[in-house]
Amino acid sequence: SSSSSSSSGGGGFFGAGRARGGPVTLASVPLALALTSKACVEHEAVGECFRSLMDDDVIDERMAVMLLLILERRRGARSPAAPYVEAIPARFRTPLHYSADETRGLAGTNLHAAASQQRKALDSVLRERVRPAGARLFRAMRAWERERRGWFGRTVVGGFTSAAKITEDEFRWAYSAYWSRALSLPIGADPTAPTVEAIVPGIDFANHSCGAPNARWEVRGVRGGSPYASDPSGLGPRVELLGEFGSLPAPGEEVVISYGDKTNEELLFVHGFADRDNPHDALVLQPPWVVHEFGEGGFTDGKKKELSKETREERELRIEANRSREALRKLRGLPSQVVLPAVPPARGLAGLDETTVSTLTLWGSSPKALEFELHAEVATRLAGLSEREAREDAERTVGRSSPTDAERRAAALGALRDALDAQGARLEEATGFGQSRDSRGPAAGSRAAIAAAVKAASERRVDEVVAADPLAPPVVKAAAVYRSGVARMTRRYTNEAARWK
Repeated sequence: SSSSSSSSGGGGFFGAGRARGGPVTLASVPLALALTSKACVEHEAVGECFRSLMDDDVIDERMAVMLLLILERRRGARSPAAPYVEAIPARFRTPLHYSADETRGLAGTNLHAAASQQRKALDSVLRERVRPAGARLFRAMRAWERERRGWFGRTVVGGFTSAAKITEDEFRWAYSAYWSRALSLPIGADPTAPTVEAIVPGIDFANHSCGAPNARWEVRGVRGGSPYASDPSGLGPRVELLGEFGSLPAPGEEVVISYGDKTNEELLFVHGFADRDNPHDALVLQPPWVVHEFGEGGFTDGKKKELSKETREERELRIEANRSREALRKLRGLPSQVVLPAVPPARGLAGLDETTVSTLTLWGSSPKALEFELHAEVATRLAGLSEREAREDAERTVGRSSPTDAERRAAALGALRDALDAQGARLEEATGFGQSRDSRGPAAGSRAAIAAAVKAASERRVDEVVAADPLAPPVVKAAAVYRSGVARMTRRYTNEAARWK
């Protein structure tokens, strides 16, 4: 599919014909070929070095596999993994690798800030962990290569592996290769950690289909983390790509699997593509204060005007309230963002899941209500009081009663509308779509507002046009598909939430 081919640079599997019965094995890869931390410590040249780096907590298991990819790529034709490493795309199409111009295509969305934060975080990891670990690995590799010198000082292995400092491009390549290709295999021997993350060469070239996968992968010949002695096939532990009878690809048709029920935001960030017809897409909203403070260029213009009228006391109260929200969120184990289904539920707020409503309620609670809830939560957790006793204690200390159901509902609705307004303003300032939130116009959700939105959309549908253009560059197209979807869902929720009570 066009979306899936973005993830692997146009590679993939293709069917050779149909068969009866099922499932049908389309490909089979011995588990011994999987790139895991176990493969790192068993490496013939630098296995002991890998083990030492992980035992010393210099790197974790994921970073070990990334370093293995970098090492084998540097070894070139001398590497036993050379054919596979050469088949991995040289450049990925995720936002991590976007140019400045390409990154502007994400302006107004969560991924614009996320890409910038990811680059900064990886630059720090590169300096503090990857380069020191790489230096130790390359020294161990050089020592192993020296031991294999032949007569008269000639080298049997054909030269030395470069020991140069790992570059930013190398690390970003390995990072993207790992996260876009790794599978969670149910092969762990430890019951508390039943899965092992691994790249399975060959299987990882199967592309993704959001709506109609015609194959799936499965681990066979393993039970409880050990080879299954009674495996009737006698093929040993392996990962197989399976097709079911009735959905097998025709000759020349691509074999596609599902990477999971992922939103376009996640698909683009991890795999580098987005699907216009993704049935699993959703609207991801950040808290309104996060959008305002950490969006592109800091506060939005509308928020700057609003905050310019704030007194010093009001500013301190706002900051303290947001700190209380964050503390309460962590205590209750709530997410830092909310994920809304692509289509607003017909039942309004009652149609959203409990965690989403609880998070929205927290976002919209007044400072006094937050003080009450935080006091009660701490009293329950630290003082060992029952919930009733903690709330009674909070009433005496804070000087207000427990928030009513009506107050909670109003807080959740207010927070949802504020978050949608903040997201809409961010998109508007980035793309020019929509009506300024500071201008006087028809009420949200009214016929006049809907008519104005339709007129504006018909005049300026840049993202939608690019998203539908089959000739658009893949990176530009993927960003347009993602951003136009965010804008579409934001507008729809803004109109619907205005009617919710």
